[in-house]
Amino acid sequence: MLRVAALFPFLGFLGLLACAKHDPVDDDAVDPPNSVVGDIAASGLAAPANAAAAEAVQQAALPAATGGLKWAYRANDRSALFGPPGTPAFSISCERTNKLTFVRYLPPTGGGDATLSFTGNGHAASIPIAAVTNPDGRGGQWRASVPIGDNIRDVAETFAGPGTVNVSLTGLAPLVVPATGEPRRVFAECLRG
Repeated sequence: MLRVAALFPFLGFLGLLACAKHDPVDDDAVDPPNSVVGDIAASGLAAPANAAAAEAVQQAALPAATGGLKWAYRANDRSALFGPPGTPAFSISCERTNKLTFVRYLPPTGGGDATLSFTGNGHAASIPIAAVTNPDGRGGQWRASVPIGDNIRDVAETFAGPGTVNVSLTGLAPLVVPATGEPRRVFAECLRG
């Protein structure tokens, strides 16, 4: 009788094994396939898998929206100026005081402060900017002088890709500039120190 009693637990275990399901587990249930990045399947550069890559591909396919305007680099004051020669519409300068200065050459309409926003190449950044009027009260510009830090790195990232950068000032029409070597050089010089 003792042998039969010892045999029951073993038979019970065999019964459980016989009832157990042995369905295979799909590998994709545990580890997504290599063709998936994020939540969308990728199929080469023609169909990038994330918004930043999609924007970069789309912008690179578009013609440069310069309207004859272009960047110029001035080594003497470490500046990149965008616009027609001699009359810039926008500039970025690396100051010797570890600051980056942005100037939007538009007369202030109401004075005060605004936001200068940069959107491009899958990144967005913004900095505060102030209206600067000429002493005679006519004309002026918008100017921001920003210490080197994370917000400058964020702005630099908008110029890091092949696409254009939308530079917009609160309440005014945006300026679309190409992300070329001139502004990248100013960012590199300032971030390097």
